[in-house]
Amino acid sequence: MNKQLSHKIIFSIIIFDLVWAAMAAVYDWEIFSRIPIYLWPFLVICPIFPALLSLVWLQSLESRPNKFLLAFGAMPSVVYLFAAIIYYPTWMILNGFDWMTFGAIFWVAAYGLQGLYFLSKYCVERGQLFFVAIFLIFSLTVQYLTKTYGAQDFTNFSQTLFIAEYFIVALFVIIFSIFLSLDRKKIH
Repeated sequence: MNKQLSHKIIFSIIIFDLVWAAMAAVYDWEIFSRIPIYLWPFLVICPIFPALLSLVWLQSLESRPNKFLLAFGAMPSVVYLFAAIIYYPTWMILNGFDWMTFGAIFWVAAYGLQGLYFLSKYCVERGQLFFVAIFLIFSLTVQYLTKTYGAQDFTNFSQTLFIAEYFIVALFVIIFSIFLSLDRKKIH
């Protein structure tokens, strides 16, 4: 693929991510107003990660992305894709089919797959992986305590089911971090 065409594709993805981040912020605004601002980085998922990925794409145009930005944009995006595959179907089993919830799976997949792309292309240092893994475990803990998954309300979940799902995702964070720290064949 020639460089000019690939730049056009990347700019299209950047615009796509920014539009989706803005749409998510508008959609989640009611939830934002009920969450203390200091908890936003741990509970507000859909507006943050597409916006971070747009910055990673922008940096990837001319050079390698900042490793910290790469770690914070890509790894949580993949983790939340894994979580979406668990949480949203479970939510729909308990509450009935919902088009918005069903669509949210694909919404998260759109940025989760971008995260997978970046993690397959670039190497993330162990220190950054560790920091992001700690952030994700803390974020999952805050979500567990507030009984949310992003903007999704999980107050009607049984406590056992809720803790089991969070445990599975936390375990995925740990295993995924170890896997990424062992894979050193990518661009440094």
